Amino acid sequence: MTQGAYRVRSVFLATAAAMVVFAAASSAHAQRRRNNQEQPAPSHEESKPDDADEAPTPLRTEPDLAPPSDSLRVSPEVRARIGSDWSSGPPSAVGPVLHTGAIPYEERQGDYRLRLAPPFFIEQTRGLPDVSQSRYGVPRQEDTEGLYGLLYYRRRSPTLDVDTLFPALWHVRAGDSHLTVVGPLLHREAPGANDNWLAPLYFTGSRSQGGYFHAPLLLTTSHWSPPGAFALVGPYFRSRDGASVDAGIAPLFFHGDNGDILGNHREYTLIPPLLFYHSSHELDGRSTTVAGPIIIQSDPKRDVFDFAPLFFHISGKPATGGVTEEHTTLLPFFHYGYDVDQSLLVLPGYYRHVSRTSDTMWTPFYSRAVGRNGATTLSAAGPILPLWWDYRDRDLDIHAWALAPLFYTSDSPAGHDWLTPLAGRFETYGQSKTWWIFPTLTLMSDKHGWENDFHPLVYVGKSDDSTHTVLAPIFWDFASAQGRTTVGFPLYWRFAKGQDDSVVQVAANTVYTQKRVAGGVDWQFHLVPLFSYGESPTGYFWNVLFGLAGYSRDGAEASVRALWIPINVGGSNPPPTNTAMAR
Repeated sequence: MTQGAYRVRSVFLATAAAMVVFAAASSAHAQRRRNNQEQPAPSHEESKPDDADEAPTPLRTEPDLAPPSDSLRVSPEVRARIGSDWSSGPPSAVGPVLHTGAIPYEERQGDYRLRLAPPFFIEQTRGLPDVSQSRYGVPRQEDTEGLYGLLYYRRRSPTLDVDTLFPALWHVRAGDSHLTVVGPLLHREAPGANDNWLAPLYFTGSRSQGGYFHAPLLLTTSHWSPPGAFALVGPYFRSRDGASVDAGIAPLFFHGDNGDILGNHREYTLIPPLLFYHSSHELDGRSTTVAGPIIIQSDPKRDVFDFAPLFFHISGKPATGGVTEEHTTLLPFFHYGYDVDQSLLVLPGYYRHVSRTSDTMWTPFYSRAVGRNGATTLSAAGPILPLWWDYRDRDLDIHAWALAPLFYTSDSPAGHDWLTPLAGRFETYGQSKTWWIFPTLTLMSDKHGWENDFHPLVYVGKSDDSTHTVLAPIFWDFASAQGRTTVGFPLYWRFAKGQDDSVVQVAANTVYTQKRVAGGVDWQFHLVPLFSYGESPTGYFWNVLFGLAGYSRDGAEASVRALWIPINVGGSNPPPTNTAMAR
């Protein structure tokens, strides 16, 4: 069956099915109307009052809607959502298929025609005059395309014309656009645009508001439009974005200007071979210039002049929002700076800093610092001679002085400290005391306990309900209400917990464990690997060589071990006074 005949049959079946459905719907609708007409209208006279004279209310019936004029028509919104079989082109031709001739072969169906003389002639046409053109979607103008002589392709349609002699010649018309290709030459004309190429030498084109030119072999490219443009010719480049322009010759020269004339003008210049850079910002009044080691910066608040890395100078501009200040540095000999709050002078061997509340001076021979408006003072002599210093805090009543490294002392309402090379004492009244004795002995006490240490060997102390004793590296003992840990390295280990009276003790090749359970204590003793014995509130056990021979009892149950095999022997002998858990 041909494609046209198959489509005719499909349309016929769909039409017949639609007619049956429509007839059934019409019959049901007519039946409902007859039923509504045959039912007697309910009497309103029985329910309304005698004095009522209103007209009877008409009955409500189903609306009678006529079928749509075009049942296949859908709105553009629905078509975009669900798609359509016709969205990719006109429908297939319908009607009887007519064949004419053998070579060339011709086939005709509706508005469709196919001509063949393979392999030199292939042509098909849509839109031929035919009665099927009255149907929706069938082309009404001829659209012919064909392949002739294996190399020539031709297309003629209302919107697209193509002539191609593969691979060298192309001519395409798409609407108002025309494209011609002859080998490496290309020419295109369209409304407001054209292109001319000679690949790969140059590519050029224009648009209604711009264009482009590319010559790859000359390292040249450019494109332009009202919003911006770019051009590159070898090392030269120029880029425009609106009124902003950047240009240069890489890597020798770079310059940029944002082109602003409304108070926010900015520009920069960079010359790498000369170590030169300059930038300026009109809006905030900043400018920077770098010429080799010379650095010049300026803004409304200060000016900077540097000759790196030797000379640095900063001066303030109080008239335009800055502060009164001046800072000058000549490395490594001199620095002086001041502002409204402080000043600083630095010379070789001399340092002086003065602020509203402090005055600090340091020299190799004598130094003095005054802080908090005279509340604190520090005087020091040295370091060429043994360093002497004296510190006072009148607000806190603290006085400390030292003659290093011979003596140090400090007095305050909180405590008293003194220190010599052989001994020292540090006391906080009512809180703690600490003695230090050469070389590493410390004796400490406070409200919670005491501690005596001989670093790094002996540590003994007590704090509240905890104690510790350490004789490094062979003995450790830590005890508290929660438990106790004792280690005599490497032969003795004991760990005890107070919550359940549990003990784990290892002494050489003996192991003892203990734990409080319901009814008493469960304990075990092992002489590894020879003998084991243990008891619990309900029984006891003993083993030789981990069960080579052994016996265990748990209440009325008893078992023996022979060659490590347990044998249940039952039994009714009562356990001894301290029975053990069977093992």
